[in-house]
Amino acid sequence: MCHPNSLIFRIRAAPLGLPGYCHMPNICHRIYSTAVFGFAGNVTTDELEKVNRCLPRAVWYRELDGTVYKAEDPSLQRRVDSNVGGDGGPFNNGDSNQRRDLLQHEIPRIQSYSDFNASRSTEGPPIDLTNITGISGVTSFSSPGSKTQSLGPVLWNLDRIDQRDLPLDNLYRYGTPETPGTGTGVTIYTIDSGIIKSHQEFQKAGNPSESRASYGYNFVDDTEDARDCDGHGTHVSATAAGLQVGVAKNANIVSIKILDCNGSGTISDTVAALDWVAANAKKPAVATLSLGIQVGSWSRVLEDAVRSLVNNHGVTVIVASGNSAVDSCYVAPANVPEVITVSATDVKNKYNGTFKGGSEGMYEWSNTGPCVDIHAPGVDIYSACGSQSRCDEVTNDAYTYASGTSMAVPSVAGVAALYLEANPKATPNDVAAAVIGGATQNVVDESIFKPGTPNRLLYSKVAVKQVAAAQGP
Repeated sequence: MCHPNSLIFRIRAAPLGLPGYCHMPNICHRIYSTAVFGFAGNVTTDELEKVNRCLPRAVWYRELDGTVYKAEDPSLQRRVDSNVGGDGGPFNNGDSNQRRDLLQHEIPRIQSYSDFNASRSTEGPPIDLTNITGISGVTSFSSPGSKTQSLGPVLWNLDRIDQRDLPLDNLYRYGTPETPGTGTGVTIYTIDSGIIKSHQEFQKAGNPSESRASYGYNFVDDTEDARDCDGHGTHVSATAAGLQVGVAKNANIVSIKILDCNGSGTISDTVAALDWVAANAKKPAVATLSLGIQVGSWSRVLEDAVRSLVNNHGVTVIVASGNSAVDSCYVAPANVPEVITVSATDVKNKYNGTFKGGSEGMYEWSNTGPCVDIHAPGVDIYSACGSQSRCDEVTNDAYTYASGTSMAVPSVAGVAALYLEANPKATPNDVAAAVIGGATQNVVDESIFKPGTPNRLLYSKVAVKQVAAAQGP
């Protein structure tokens, strides 16, 4: 029905006895064939009646297309400019000057260890991770062993997830004697605004001329080039798998672009992206959806596609709870039970240099409620910059801050990748049980929780190998 070639249509239609008038390629903008089965397009009432005549009882339901939005709080978005004056904006914790002092100094540009004066385009020998990023214990990111990354306050989110309690200790510890703890062999599919895949955060450890990031497809422009122009997707991707700012430092990233340069997209394109991942995912795999539709709006096809990706195609899906300070059960796809739904937290006084006296609470606009599975850091998250709306110049060593439940999602995705690295045959249910079950309990202030909200904070050290044993007779 939708195939553009009339000859191919006739060949395929003959066994079904479909007449020529059933060939209607102009109505099909998107064709779904894996996660769900159907199509999206501009269809008149007459055309829909014709579809029903051609394929009786084949159309189960129909719905109007809608808009999806990134789950980021633009009021807390911080440009990293060289000429910032004043206090830089209404920071939550009154520590804007301390943070601005940290901006350009915490994360150096990755360069070849043999030439610190190399230009940005230089391709050199392997990165000296110990000297450049403060990571100790690293012989290979794909080899088992405990590793420690020294952090400044700017990477408070990494600092927080590897320990049960405050105060923070300026360290991110990962890896075990059995596992690398870097997400090696796992692919994270970011369904977002694209990616700047040349950014240094996506370099391969030991081979800076190669990137772990790649394009999947650009459904906004219908091209293979999924370059980011909003910056949201690059920021999310680096938090999940960046070499320095990321949780799973050796995972691969595939970017599927469905958000435009303003950070919005369509439900039909989002479903197309989910369908693409279902058809093309290399396992083990995780997918992120740092987005949602308007509160109180529903999309059966979006929810069905997400559910199918988990249940039928074995991909763990991590979704933002949203930023409306409402019950997340009123937001799709955060309401889908099969996904891991994430809300955002903050730590006060995280930039005071001592971390003493800090308290842990929710990001004030985070959606909560019983559809939330876990909380993760989501305020003032420092990560790769992919848009001039976020930093002075988009370069391969540019960074910026962002806030919202969007920013909490990739940390959970990174921890899911760590678990899958150790347990590559694990199902999405296994991953959810490990990530949610391993969370730190009852440390987040509950004053703005909606009824039924669980008190679980992300904990990164869940990547233990699971051993199946059978008892003999």
